[in-house]
Amino acid sequence: MELLKEIDERRARRGLSAEAVPRDVVARILKAATYAPSCFNNQPWRIIAVENTPDSPAADGLRTALTPGNAWALRAAWFFVLATGPHLDCRLDEGRDYALFDLGQAAMALQLQAQHEGLIAHPMAGFSPKKTREAVKLPPELVPVVVLALGRAGSMEALNEAQKASETGPRVRKPLGEVAFLGDYGVPFEQ
Repeated sequence: MELLKEIDERRARRGLSAEAVPRDVVARILKAATYAPSCFNNQPWRIIAVENTPDSPAADGLRTALTPGNAWALRAAWFFVLATGPHLDCRLDEGRDYALFDLGQAAMALQLQAQHEGLIAHPMAGFSPKKTREAVKLPPELVPVVVLALGRAGSMEALNEAQKASETGPRVRKPLGEVAFLGDYGVPFEQ
């Protein structure tokens, strides 16, 4: 089955180089996120782009916000904090708040553009929301949902053995019939 090259080749790699990524490239990546679909075109995502430089208070705060398992991300050229709030998007019946879904679509568009640019964009859940909020001065009505590390491929020396194996091993995905169903839930979609 043929997929788009960027989808097929995208992996959340951890071996990053500290090499800078120019601001115009970052602007294209952010622009791609703005093209993501959203409920009634509300575009509820807010993305705070932080260049990871030693003299940046925001970058310093984000580095301390990461959990120990994400220490590899300290070499990222940029961090993106993606935040939203339910008040920014459709709030439908039965608790279907679309803000998180729409933010996810923007995150994927961002990652695919980064892949197209020859870069790595690795989403992370392992961070302190409180420290992240403080680092980027996020208003209280917004929730930091994910932090993405952006950079060029680099050395794997800083990675532990499990992370190295993940970087070099085969891409493991669940079979289609385990996540996609035909007609009724539980009836696997088969090719």
